[in-house]
Amino acid sequence: MKETIQNANFPRDAEGHVYHLHVKTGQVANRILTVGDHVRARAIAQHLDQVYFEHSSQRGFLTITGSYQGTPVSIMAIGMGNPMMDFFVRETRAVVEGDIAIIRFGSCGSLTQKAGPGAVIVPQGGYCIRRNIDYFCDEPMQKNIEQQAYLISGNFAADKVMTEQLATSVSKVLAPHQLGPVLTGGLNADGCSFYSSQGRLDPQFWDDNEQVITEALALHPDTQSLEMETSMLFHLAHCSKGTIRAAGCMQVFADRVNNGFISPEMVAKLEPLVGQAVLDTLVQVKLENEMQGPNTVWA
Repeated sequence: MKETIQNANFPRDAEGHVYHLHVKTGQVANRILTVGDHVRARAIAQHLDQVYFEHSSQRGFLTITGSYQGTPVSIMAIGMGNPMMDFFVRETRAVVEGDIAIIRFGSCGSLTQKAGPGAVIVPQGGYCIRRNIDYFCDEPMQKNIEQQAYLISGNFAADKVMTEQLATSVSKVLAPHQLGPVLTGGLNADGCSFYSSQGRLDPQFWDDNEQVITEALALHPDTQSLEMETSMLFHLAHCSKGTIRAAGCMQVFADRVNNGFISPEMVAKLEPLVGQAVLDTLVQVKLENEMQGPNTVWA
């Protein structure tokens, strides 16, 4: 840490950079494509007309801001998990003026026979699966839920218009290459971890997770995908008081039904095409009060 911070509630340095992303107003566009992987972010950035700003923060967040088809966009790599999504959404909201459109492009596990490795899923909403820490405690504090090892939330909807545009764009770019299929209309489940809350069995730990996927599917039978970030994005957009619109798409890496995994060759084919489709969608989104003026890196 090199900066002097004054505000413990929402830390920023003297120049206005937020604490974890280390960006300030004018460096992030209103339209954002977010991924977990820095390599994926830089590969997708090859589609940009030009790059105006690139910064990797000390805490692992990469921001690339440029233009696509003449429209300012940012590509941001945030790592994995709900906490990283929370850092990203809240700190981005703090430095971007006007409404924001965010599309997450990630990887996932599939919970349906219809989506093997290489399929692309565009969910209409999502929910979260949380490990109930109190269940594993010697002296639980929450007596009413102590028998539940995992807590499964209700559904948070993605932005309907953006989701429809995204599904159309992904299908359009994949069709000439005979890639896909593209699945729409289902739900995504976010686990709070890659292992226990996603039902992966690990004999080295006490997890009581043998039935967690079965229980989630019983509550949400339309579930198609399972990962760690997209439903959290939908949840935060829901709580943003109407200022953030969100959608998402995921490549199926892990077939959790048949225990298959995607090949590196398939990833190399899919990623640039789906990344292009996300950018095509973002520039179609209509937003209110987009940032302009000399204090932006794209001015």
